[in-house]
Amino acid sequence: MIASLDPTSCELMFDAIPAHVVVLSGEDLEITYANASFRKAAGTDDLLGQKFSDFMSRVLNPEDMGVFAEVYATGKGVDIPEFEVKLNTPMGESIQLFYRLTIQPLGVQGIVCFGYDVTDHVAESKRADENERHLSFAMQIGQSVGIFEWDVSRDAVVVDKQFLHVFGLPAELSHAPLPLVQFIQAIHEDDRDRVAAAITKTVETGCEYEEQFRVSGADNASRYVLAKGECRRNPQGTPGRFTGVVFDISRQYRDELALRESEARLRSVMNSLDKGYCIAEMIRDPEGNPIDYRYIEINPRFEEMTGLKDVAGRRMLELVPNLEEKWAQIYGRVAYEGETVHFEDHSEAMGRWFSCFATPVQPYGRFAVVFKDITEERAIQDALLKSEAEFRTITEAMPHLVFRANIMGVLDFCSPSLYEFTGLSPKDGDISGGFSKAIHPEDYEEAVSLWSHSLTSGEAYDHEFRLRHHSGGYRWVLARTRAVHDKDGNTLQWLGTCTDIHELKLAQEEKQLMLGEMNHRVKNSLAMVHAMVSQTLRQADNIQDAITSIQSRISMMARAHDRLVSSNWLDAHISEVVEAAINPHRSKTHNFVISGPDLRIGSKQSLALTMALHELATNATKYGALHTPEGTVEITWGIQDVDGQDVFSFRWAEVGGPVVEKPTRKGFGSRMIEQAVAVYFNGTAELVFAPEGLKYTLSAAADGVTA
Repeated sequence: MIASLDPTSCELMFDAIPAHVVVLSGEDLEITYANASFRKAAGTDDLLGQKFSDFMSRVLNPEDMGVFAEVYATGKGVDIPEFEVKLNTPMGESIQLFYRLTIQPLGVQGIVCFGYDVTDHVAESKRADENERHLSFAMQIGQSVGIFEWDVSRDAVVVDKQFLHVFGLPAELSHAPLPLVQFIQAIHEDDRDRVAAAITKTVETGCEYEEQFRVSGADNASRYVLAKGECRRNPQGTPGRFTGVVFDISRQYRDELALRESEARLRSVMNSLDKGYCIAEMIRDPEGNPIDYRYIEINPRFEEMTGLKDVAGRRMLELVPNLEEKWAQIYGRVAYEGETVHFEDHSEAMGRWFSCFATPVQPYGRFAVVFKDITEERAIQDALLKSEAEFRTITEAMPHLVFRANIMGVLDFCSPSLYEFTGLSPKDGDISGGFSKAIHPEDYEEAVSLWSHSLTSGEAYDHEFRLRHHSGGYRWVLARTRAVHDKDGNTLQWLGTCTDIHELKLAQEEKQLMLGEMNHRVKNSLAMVHAMVSQTLRQADNIQDAITSIQSRISMMARAHDRLVSSNWLDAHISEVVEAAINPHRSKTHNFVISGPDLRIGSKQSLALTMALHELATNATKYGALHTPEGTVEITWGIQDVDGQDVFSFRWAEVGGPVVEKPTRKGFGSRMIEQAVAVYFNGTAELVFAPEGLKYTLSAAADGVTA
């Protein structure tokens, strides 16, 4: 069809096309024609005769030029939907453009190129991808571009095959003159009158023609068409030829519709968020540095989160003149460098903390932000950190062992004093496990059972148990734990302390031991008084002698008891201690054999030895050698060299009494003689029930006698 049109008609038609048109001739592809649109884009009218490759070298790569030579060589046209062109501006910036490029052969003469600017469509497609990532839209222009020429005076319309394809008409009608009404009838009935009126207006007034309408395509599916054209007048001033092009914009229309729907959905989602949302475009200074930004769109929560009003269309520095520079710098990286960032920061100028998620959006230089005012949250967090620091400071200063557990009873904090006491380390990781293992095996089951009960019931925990000390031994502690509740009474955590009560516990045990001993001694004393009175009466010559003897012995027993209960004795001679202890048990027929060096022993050892001798003498009076006239008790002590060490030994041996039988169980007195006395002397004691007589041996290091 192009070859059949005269040059003037071709020039008029190509100047009316909303595209860059250039004709290249010969093997060198010299420019022999460029329409007004191409000349305007090139910035010069001096194009004819230049090699296309030389002129376009500043915007196209050498490999891109090959497609033009290939069409010329093969005679086969090509259609490139998105042909990329990069231009450098005087400011040094690179501008990226996209064209729908159609290259058709002109036989041996050359080729003709049509370039339709689709940059905006590509940008809209990218913007749709950003707004709804999972709904991808490929913005491309239609598959066909058709050309038409209408001779108004003869009502003869000539079109090419692409035009017929767009309108869904048979291809054989190509280049055949047809009346305009045949094409008007192919237009959707709802658009038909509007399009006809627009054509009439262009013919009558000479204005540019541009309309969008629907037609039924070759596949009987509705297509959206963009038609552009111009009606040139004859020298007589009457309408001459109406030339133009039609574009199948069905895909663009659907993409734009989908984009609008996507944006509507996105806007609906953003409006329903409990966070602020905005889209803004960056503003740069002449050097290209980001200095401010203008709000394009906001959601309803924006004002609530920022306190700013009437924001859309205004610059941030207009709204907050003293805003910190860091905000423009952060958003500049997002808008221009493509960063996506999530951060928290404070604005002194606005008096608020913000949590922000910012991402770049199309077109270039814009960004979207989803944010939340977290000022109150940060205040609570700061107060919590302060409270935690105060809590740790207090617990570190307290003498108690402090710990904290969650609602499951797992320890999540221990004071340094607790770590120091147990020898555990925060580096061990499992604090609860380490603490549990430090409880004495005999106390573990009860301690854990009571703790489980408190966790279940919420009741306070108060329990005494032995806890392993860093020295390796166990010490008694009192553990007290209380639940911490929220305003609704729900348990949040448990706070507790462990108090070292080891010394108090030992004092209580010693007190109980003393009370038991006193009770035991009273009973023994009464028994001994009874035995002493009975024996004295049997042996006395007269009643007066018996009375005198009984009074004397009771008096000696009283003096021995006075020494026994005294808690502030000084060091004493061991012979004095022995004599004081056995004097109440002496009689004419009972014989004590005592021998040993003049040694001094400590007050604690004196008390212990007195208690032991009293028990031994009482037992001998009731059951042993002192129970019979023939019985004798040998008491000896001394210091001996054993393997180069001085060892103190004390011995009690009964002979001449009844045959001794080993008791089936040990009573309080026996345990006291063997265990308690050994502890006071820091040595060992042994009680032997030999048939010929009871024997008691006490051995200790010499330095333990006065310790």
